Amino acid sequence: MQTEKNVLFSVENTARQKIAIHTLEMMFVDTLKKFVSWARRKSYRRGLICHFYIAESQKQYYYKTDYAYFNLFCDSQDWVIKGTTGHGIRSPRGKTSPVPCLNCFEINDKFYDALRRLENEGNEKFELGLILNKRRLRNYFEVIDVSTKPPSLLPPPNECHYYDWPRMRARALRPFNNCDVVRVEIRPSDFRGIPIAVIPNSIVMGMLVKHGDYFCVKKLLREKKLGDISVFPLL
Repeated sequence: MQTEKNVLFSVENTARQKIAIHTLEMMFVDTLKKFVSWARRKSYRRGLICHFYIAESQKQYYYKTDYAYFNLFCDSQDWVIKGTTGHGIRSPRGKTSPVPCLNCFEINDKFYDALRRLENEGNEKFELGLILNKRRLRNYFEVIDVSTKPPSLLPPPNECHYYDWPRMRARALRPFNNCDVVRVEIRPSDFRGIPIAVIPNSIVMGMLVKHGDYFCVKKLLREKKLGDISVFPLL
């Protein structure tokens, strides 16, 4: 009798799990549709790019609470961004680019496909995505559409971040390795040469967040009177 009860409980528990998984899948599909519709509308004559804060980066330059979410907790109405070096291919002498950049992805059909793959394959390192107005960024920074076809004569180090080898992307950027990469040059600041800059919050169009962070992020944005920044729980 006890065995029958255990079997029945196991079957019911499995059924509940399947229902919960199906519900989450449907919620993701619905949220992704809303995001695609929003992004296509906002991209018109602007262009949108997404920068991800990556938790497991080998070149860790922030921690989740004091950088990725720093902008949500501080009182400033501006947004702090920071560049890192070593992007792109290597020069003929094997050197990487010394130019600090904010590494981003163009938001287009390739990006939407990558979000679907992220949902199916999973990758916990993508903590938060910051969606930026590409056209407005050009008013403040050098914005580079990165090519995956480097010239036969490799460039000097200070131009290496203009190019990527596709095979290197496959290893480091999965599942976004097929997306179009855009790099924003963040020149060293007057403060000890740190590659950090402040941009108006009007350049920030939206955010991609984890499901568990959604309501907290929305609340923090409302408190900062930045409720016009759209938030999508797609990570």
